[in-house]
Amino acid sequence: MSKEKYLILPGCDDSNRGDQALIWETVELARTAGYNGDYYMLADNENCIQSKKKKIRNVEPILIHPSEHFKNNKNTTYSLMLKLKWAFVSVLDFVIAEPLVHPKVRKIILPFYPRRVKKRIAVFQQARAAFVKGGGFLHAYGGITDTYKIYYFLYHIRLAESFGIPVYVLPNSFGPFNAPFVAKMIKMVLKKCKCIMAREEISKNTLVNECALSVFKYSDLAFYLERDEHFNAVEYLRKRNVPVYEKECVGITMRPYRFDGMVDGEKRYQKYIQSLTECIDWLNQQGYFPVLIEHVYSTLEHENDMSCIKSVVNKLNKSCEYSVFSDRSLNCEQLKSIYGCMNYLIGTRFHSVIFSLAQEVPCIAITYGGNKGKGIMSDMELSRYAIPISDISGKALIDRFQELIKEKEEVKKKITKNLLKIEKEKKEIIEHLRRR
Repeated sequence: MSKEKYLILPGCDDSNRGDQALIWETVELARTAGYNGDYYMLADNENCIQSKKKKIRNVEPILIHPSEHFKNNKNTTYSLMLKLKWAFVSVLDFVIAEPLVHPKVRKIILPFYPRRVKKRIAVFQQARAAFVKGGGFLHAYGGITDTYKIYYFLYHIRLAESFGIPVYVLPNSFGPFNAPFVAKMIKMVLKKCKCIMAREEISKNTLVNECALSVFKYSDLAFYLERDEHFNAVEYLRKRNVPVYEKECVGITMRPYRFDGMVDGEKRYQKYIQSLTECIDWLNQQGYFPVLIEHVYSTLEHENDMSCIKSVVNKLNKSCEYSVFSDRSLNCEQLKSIYGCMNYLIGTRFHSVIFSLAQEVPCIAITYGGNKGKGIMSDMELSRYAIPISDISGKALIDRFQELIKEKEEVKKKITKNLLKIEKEKKEIIEHLRRR
């Protein structure tokens, strides 16, 4: 007898250890709630090796993001040419993919699609439920490119719904919805879901007020991720000349960023790099040891953290002592242990902040991309330590870090209090998912 199939949506893979954590925790919670069988994450074959070791299978997406067609381009900015290329492939992808979410049309045209597409559709058709992992993918700042981005992220949820599959949305961030038709599209898709969860109050209010949806609020699933107890992070770091427990280590994550919707995106990105450079130099001068951590790796330049790290390193003072940490063989459980060895964290990648907060490491979050950063830091009573990426400066980072040092014990008390609350929420999430 074949096992039941379950889907994890939308598309992501092991290259982002934050997304990986969300997938693994989604599967763990769903299994606890009674959904036993084979789980399929939406990912390419080559980018889910670690997840396969966790017995999570993959199904390749029907619709891919336009950026996947231009992997070799160093597209860290939205040039006019890049937008034109994306527009061209988006139209072609739409024509091919859209008919498949309409059951009557699909029945007629599916026989004419390639065998690989039929196999992917079969997984959706046989699935008994779909779980939208946590994250922060549904936000838009304006323009038709954001409208298509939302269409792309909703596509596989719509495909699941077209087969009558129950869809559960686990704690996500939502909003803002500042682009044509975005709020309408999101409402149309999410209102069909069995359960919707937001991971912070701002996002919950956004869905309630703009889409008139019923929403529960629970914390990001990565808070529940267990560390790999067989991985000795301290020994591992010391072998790589990171002076854990000898000096106070400050973990720092960064990423390429396009500053969507802003005409001076490249200028702002260079300011972001300069701000991080000034902060790292200052930290070293004060006796701290900065550890620049690659949280996400990618063949796409605008998602590859090492691209940004190299830009910062090239600007650091020659006398600055620091370490660049990059090990793509580590999974999310092991990387979480690495963050736990830090005394402080300054994080742009928000799951580096969550991995750290979960281990009571005081953090400064550089927030971007929707409501996730400011919303979660606010819910943790740590709004003072959330700096919007658009407001970044070396002075702002240094001033805030000095405050964090002074308020360290009070910050830790707030983190501990909120972690106790988060742990209690886990049972409620499972009850919402419980198979009946």
